[in-house]
Amino acid sequence: MATNYQRLGGGDREPANRSVLNTSVNTSTEESGSRIHYRVYKRRWYVLAVLCVLNISNAMAWITFAAVADSSAAYYHTTLENINWLSVVFMIASIPFGFIAAWMLDTVGLRAGLLLGAWLNIIGLVIRYISSVHKIIPSDYSFSVVIVGQSICAIAQPFLLFAPTKLAAQWFPDNHRAIANTIGSTSNPFGLLVAFALCSVIVKNDGDIPNLLLYFTIPGAVGALMVTLGMWSSVPPTPPSASAADRHESFFQGLKKIIRSGPFILLVICFGAGFALFSTVTSIVEEILCARGYNDSFSDLCGALMIGCGMVGALIAGLLVDKYRNFEEMAKIGFAMTSLSFIVFAVFSHMRDKEPYIITSLSLLGLFGFGIYPVCLELGVECVYPVSEGTSAGFMAMSGQVQGMLLIFVYNGLSTKLSPAEMQYQQCNGTSSSNGTDSFSHSMYSNHSMYSKFMQSSSSTQPMDTTVTVLVYAGYLVLATVIFILFFRTEYKRMRAEHFSAADHVLNYSSRNIIQQNRSIYS
Repeated sequence: MATNYQRLGGGDREPANRSVLNTSVNTSTEESGSRIHYRVYKRRWYVLAVLCVLNISNAMAWITFAAVADSSAAYYHTTLENINWLSVVFMIASIPFGFIAAWMLDTVGLRAGLLLGAWLNIIGLVIRYISSVHKIIPSDYSFSVVIVGQSICAIAQPFLLFAPTKLAAQWFPDNHRAIANTIGSTSNPFGLLVAFALCSVIVKNDGDIPNLLLYFTIPGAVGALMVTLGMWSSVPPTPPSASAADRHESFFQGLKKIIRSGPFILLVICFGAGFALFSTVTSIVEEILCARGYNDSFSDLCGALMIGCGMVGALIAGLLVDKYRNFEEMAKIGFAMTSLSFIVFAVFSHMRDKEPYIITSLSLLGLFGFGIYPVCLELGVECVYPVSEGTSAGFMAMSGQVQGMLLIFVYNGLSTKLSPAEMQYQQCNGTSSSNGTDSFSHSMYSNHSMYSKFMQSSSSTQPMDTTVTVLVYAGYLVLATVIFILFFRTEYKRMRAEHFSAADHVLNYSSRNIIQQNRSIYS
């Protein structure tokens, strides 16, 4: 195991000494003579804050136009279907550029990945704003320009979305990695909440679109400056843990190891299924409920509880696994509770006047469904260590994207029109509104994920009966849960390596003491 932290491989070099932000706390025993120890730096919280700001900004860019679709279509003189592509482009870009992002994070380094992601994001945001200034860009070309800007923001997303696991491993001690990963991961849905809230306040008519795009550029500019001026290296001067000091596999060696790891492949498939279903259901929850007579205010409450409880669940799960290190058990419990919660929702969502059951089931779905997201990312690292964290996290996220695309086709193929008798109870007539409370509700839960715009284009003209679709989704989730619980087994390879490193340090320390004592006796 390497103890030299001058270079971890893949471009992660020791930075120059910085007197103010390099304030550190010793986290392990020191060895006489060689003085080998691990340290954590207060600067790690700044690095985590940089990532959070960037993820929040990119999430806001992601759903800007989805939140005010009608106003955007009117301003750019285009159709709603064309506006749909401004959200869909994030899904399209995530897979090919996801490989590049994983390679850069693991080969060139965390700082390079965040720098590229930050500047791609701000360049895309600026181009989006320029597209709305008709004095610069004629209105006939403005939509083409905004597509370019949105596409650049979409390319930036994998560089930021794949980074929390890598950052947590390189900057935080082993007993804080999961919570650091959780904070970084939950910054993305928090950005969605912030964006939808601001859209409902800023946009009153289509003439407010330029102001919206200008305001949404500010967080991206702040994040780009923070990473450029305040983040000087990919790693701290001294590693926070034994695994951070170890030499990781190269990206292509990691790919070979991933392909041969049965537990990781199983985790990727099951995690991707849960991630895709959670995002997809969040997308269509308003469509499901309005068809059975539930109004937009109720859908608003349900969706807010899903995301809010999910963030709380992720923080709780992160604290628990940091303390008890029971990644596998926590993930299996989370999968089981997510399946049970969704089954309850599938049963009651197609009945009228079942508000308490629906609210409870969706709250629990968020609590457990999103709560295990960072736990599964950490579990993926344990499966394939010493494969770099960016590679494992990237493949798990891309699995969710691919399976999400499959669920789109399931939705479009199985959803049917409501019968005349059912139409008298539906409350979906207001879904085309683009302003006020109804717009916030509809946009948040019909467009929360990058999949929703495909769905909306097929169902926005008339309320749809999603009974069969939701039941198929429930079966899909239950199947993934059963397979994961029964067949997933793995050893915690990173934890084992750290334990061996600690034992090796103790043995080396004892050996040196014995040698020194013998020398003093015979001298």
